[in-house]
Amino acid sequence: MTNTLPSVKETVFQILRNHGVDKVFGNPGSNELHFLRNFPDDFEYILGLDEGVVIGIAEGYAQAKGQPAFVNLHSAAGTGNAMGGLTNARNSHSPIVVTAGQQARTMTYADPMLKNTDATMLPRPLVKDSFEPLSHEEVPHSINRALNSAMAPAKGPVYVSIPYDDWEKTISENALQLEKRRVSHCGAPDKVLLERISYQIQAAKHPVLVLGPEVDGEGCNGLVAKLAEKLHAPAWVAPSAPRCPFPTNHRCFAGILPAGEAALCSHLIDHDLIIVIGGPVFRYHQNDPGTLIPDQAELIHITSDSDEAARAPVGEAVVGSIK
Repeated sequence: MTNTLPSVKETVFQILRNHGVDKVFGNPGSNELHFLRNFPDDFEYILGLDEGVVIGIAEGYAQAKGQPAFVNLHSAAGTGNAMGGLTNARNSHSPIVVTAGQQARTMTYADPMLKNTDATMLPRPLVKDSFEPLSHEEVPHSINRALNSAMAPAKGPVYVSIPYDDWEKTISENALQLEKRRVSHCGAPDKVLLERISYQIQAAKHPVLVLGPEVDGEGCNGLVAKLAEKLHAPAWVAPSAPRCPFPTNHRCFAGILPAGEAALCSHLIDHDLIIVIGGPVFRYHQNDPGTLIPDQAELIHITSDSDEAARAPVGEAVVGSIK
């Protein structure tokens, strides 16, 4: 161990390097100046003049790179302006870590200007998790946790509120362990489960695929196209999907399902097995009451999002790596 421990800021930038992050997307204010002071030469700060634009750019970058995007916003005001973008990022499973500057710890007791009151509650329920470190020693752990959480299935945005007087303080020695830490995710269904699903697919006379944004997020577009060809099955894009999971010029492409119960069911009426991959069952927005799926049909839901599996009103769900 070194005799002189680094600052919180130096440690956080090293953690970001370890996660392959070398860009910061932001629209900062005075609470963020301590983070920006002596900004490292190997990082690029990409400035947007509106927080919605910042989140949009970061989301596109995260989707294209397949790694977390790091965002720097200003306290409650900047976070509030970004909320619409967080809605999209959560629905499209985009891995984004959003940081916002909190007032100095030494001042928050008096509710000063630029204090983010109940900071962790502000972005909910549009993020996977939300932190405000209880001490400056906890800041590197919170950032590392946020990066890992954003990339964990199902991917999505995570929020960290950071008091601005934490950045220049010295870390605890244990935080040095974070600089080289990695988390990998892997998983596959067990043999019995896989055989049962395969039997259901083989027994189906008229299967249909419904594909959500996670297919594109995990780079499975080509795999589902091969599956559609093998099954001679139409492939629908799930309603309100924020990403395109299937090539629209493919012979099996059927279109985009409507976002109402009755209308959606009418498009699936001739099918006896509905295979939903990488999306919720289903994301409606039209008040169109009706039967959820045809009476004779079974539904298999394959997703990495345990929340999507838990709230689905119909079918059997398998939670794991969709690839």
